[in-house]
Amino acid sequence: MKYTDEERAIIADWPKTTEEDVKRLNDLFPHYLFFRWQSLRRSGRTEDYVELRASCCGHREERNRLQRTETPEHRALLDMLQHKRHGTCPWCGRDITAIDLKRARGRKSLRRNECVLLLHSKGNVLYADALALSKWYETDADLSGPPEVWCSSGYRFERGAVLQLDHQLYGDNPYPSWEKGTLTRKKKVQEPFKVGCISFYNHESYRIVNREVVENHPAFRYCGYFHEWQYRPGGARGYATYFHDFISYLTAYSIYPQQIELLVKAEMYRPVEDLIYGRKKWAAAMCWEEPDIRKSMQLTKPELREFMELGCPMELLEIRNYARRLGKNWNLARSRAWYEMWGDPLTVLRFLRKYDLDPDRFARYIDNFSFVDPELMIPPDTLFDIYKDYIEAAYMTGLCMEHTKVLWPDDLGAAHAAATAAWQASLDDGTAREEKAKNLKARKQKYEFEMGGLCIVFPATGAAVKREGQKLNHCVGGYAARHVKGVLSIVFLRWAAAPHQPYVTIEMHGNNIAQIHGKNNDIGGVSPRVTHKKFLDTWLKWLEDGSKRDADGKPILPKKRKAKGVA
Repeated sequence: MKYTDEERAIIADWPKTTEEDVKRLNDLFPHYLFFRWQSLRRSGRTEDYVELRASCCGHREERNRLQRTETPEHRALLDMLQHKRHGTCPWCGRDITAIDLKRARGRKSLRRNECVLLLHSKGNVLYADALALSKWYETDADLSGPPEVWCSSGYRFERGAVLQLDHQLYGDNPYPSWEKGTLTRKKKVQEPFKVGCISFYNHESYRIVNREVVENHPAFRYCGYFHEWQYRPGGARGYATYFHDFISYLTAYSIYPQQIELLVKAEMYRPVEDLIYGRKKWAAAMCWEEPDIRKSMQLTKPELREFMELGCPMELLEIRNYARRLGKNWNLARSRAWYEMWGDPLTVLRFLRKYDLDPDRFARYIDNFSFVDPELMIPPDTLFDIYKDYIEAAYMTGLCMEHTKVLWPDDLGAAHAAATAAWQASLDDGTAREEKAKNLKARKQKYEFEMGGLCIVFPATGAAVKREGQKLNHCVGGYAARHVKGVLSIVFLRWAAAPHQPYVTIEMHGNNIAQIHGKNNDIGGVSPRVTHKKFLDTWLKWLEDGSKRDADGKPILPKKRKAKGVA
């Protein structure tokens, strides 16, 4: 490939590995003193001598067993030459283990590999070389030689820009990848040592050599990785030997240095974790381009103190900012109340904004409403689903959306039934019967599934959907027409031993579950989404993989995959 002049200059100026670096890399491996006793016949006499190979300092020597003037050092060395005995190298002072080469012929148990980040600096620029090291001790030269090195990738960090040179895919012709000015949704700079295949991969953890380069660097000494980030909940508490997110953290710090430093010191780890692991910037909650935390989150000093002391989730800021679009100046307490009320609070706010509904009035309406039995507590999310369905049906049938009795009916259940029935009667798009039948057959082939005593049944008629609603005492009957038209899909979760007995009803939008309810909308019970989580997760995964079937029409279950991203 062709490089720009800037890239050529950067590659030419890349730091080289020094002898001291090689010593440090070698010290990552256990040290051995290899020895082998030999006999040599001279002048009619047999003399015993020992071959010595030190992996710690590279010392090589042949020494006679008997010397005319025996020194204490010589006697101590001979005494240590016992297989797997621990001692100290007489030439460099490192801890070693003696290995008799006649007893350890293959030396397979001594083989070891290490993944390492080797750090250097030049001026205000920090460099990191991702090296895969190995020591196998197969040949005589390997016994005292340095580890074999393969460069996976290299990284160059400076304020505002990060460059990765990837040797893993392009061999001697590294491919440069830039991350400049902002962290985009697409991952340009990634952790090294990617292993796996095209369908799944992960990143191996690594050790860091020359760590003091970061701690003394003028631009990165306050990044807080070793002294702050590793002490966070779930972190390594500062005693880690292997790391998995150093590159991701420094990439984020290079582009947002003040923000990362202040957030980590304030122990506000959530936005930093989401940024470096998932490139999620919480754009609806904060502005990363603003270095002042308080201004970035649009909080007053008391609010920021409250936010930090209570450990408020970032979702509260999203809710507060979205509520402002609806003309509501909510504080953190009001935002928390809304957050705790709904399973998906932003979806509720978006719906209210679409129909210009007041969120405070809606909350009071839902909080005081019960259309089944005043003694029963209906979950707010269930009431929201019913109310949303009612409003959409009312809008489609042309009811006056400015009238109070239309927006806030006294009997939501009756209003919902009437509006959905009217909408069903008005649905007639002229679609031919053959096309409808073809669409229903294709969806039946897509959704029907069986595993572990449970099965998914696809109803072919609107009457079947209505009958399901009557048997389970919920409102799915109002969805019958839209199910037949293909606007959405209603499927039944049933026991395989009783496929005609109503059990659980599911509303599907493509491959996603919009609603799932059993009898009486699961009032006072556990949601089927929790009870049958394993079955439903497998079914959804099968749908994502294309609903594959074998020659007999049976579902082909998807294979388990490892999660992508940082290890």
